[in-house]
Parts: sequence; structure tokens; C-alpha cells
Amino acid sequence: MTVSEFALEFSRPIAVDRLSSVEFVEAIEADSGERARLAERFGLVSLDRLDASVRIRRREGGNVRVAGQLAADIVQTCVITLEPFPSHIEDSFTVEYTEAPPEAKQDLSLDLEYETPEPIEGGIIDVGELVAQHLSLALDPHPRAPGAELDQRWSDSGQNEPSPFAVLEKLKREN
Repeated sequence: MTVSEFALEFSRPIAVDRLSSVEFVEAIEADSGERARLAERFGLVSLDRLDASVRIRRREGGNVRVAGQLAADIVQTCVITLEPFPSHIEDSFTVEYTEAPPEAKQDLSLDLEYETPEPIEGGIIDVGELVAQHLSLALDPHPRAPGAELDQRWSDSGQNEPSPFAVLEKLKREN
């Protein structure tokens, strides 16, 4: 899939020309179809809820700042037990956008809190895709169910023996 195909999963475009220095607040929520497509994209068992609140405003100099909070209820597969387990994610983010060409130097006036601004493409900022990207960053890449430990894993022989990782941990502690 390309990035443009991903954007269709949870797209909430905001036209930059309608923004001013007055903060604009947008509350967004993924419907069941969008959640199913995002769950597939991120390799989740399910995405049961995804909503966010984003604040958007044009800054002095023409840049646009988007700040938001997202909340999600997900089901992931535990890397230890291979069983699905639910978890809740809350995250916040701030992204600066610019209409200036990428080669133009940006004067952020020593605003070191922000990285290089993202380009505004086609006069649109897709806050749905922005929320989806930040959800993906908030996901644990190695999810463990509460209480799951490496030494709980069964060996290939079917016997309830310590995993090789538990043996290595024991050797590490002995040295």
C-alpha cells in the first residue's frame, strides 16, 4: 500500500486556507470500518475505539500548528503467550506544518520544542491520517500481556521447561 491509500483509512482533511490565528478545535472518531482497516494496517487483533481532539491554528509567519490528544482501545497479540489481550492508549502530539517549499529555510525563532515543519500538500492537512500515524507510534512493538513472563513459555518438546531466554537470564545473573 502507498501512503495515499493509507490516508483513505481514516481521512479528515482540513483546508489550510480556512484557518486563522484563532484556534480551531476538531473532535474526530473512527467508525467501525475505519477501525477495522487501521487494525489491519497496524497488525492489531482489533481496534475497538479511536477518537481524538485536535487543535489547529495558523501561527505568525504562516506555519500551521496541530496539537492533539488521542485515545484508543486496542487488542494486540502477546509476544510471549501469543494470546490476544486488550489495552488502552492515550497519547498527545504536536506537529508544525509549513506551506514554504522544502528547500526554503524555516525561521522558528529559536522555538526548539518543534522539529522541522512538515510540508502542507495541496492546501490540506489530513488530521485523521495524523492521528493514525501517532497511534502507530504509541503502539508497543513487542506487546506483552499483563503478567506474561518469558519463562512461562513452553519448550518445543511440549514439556513445561524454562525457555532459552530464562536460562540465559539465569546465566547472566550468575556472572
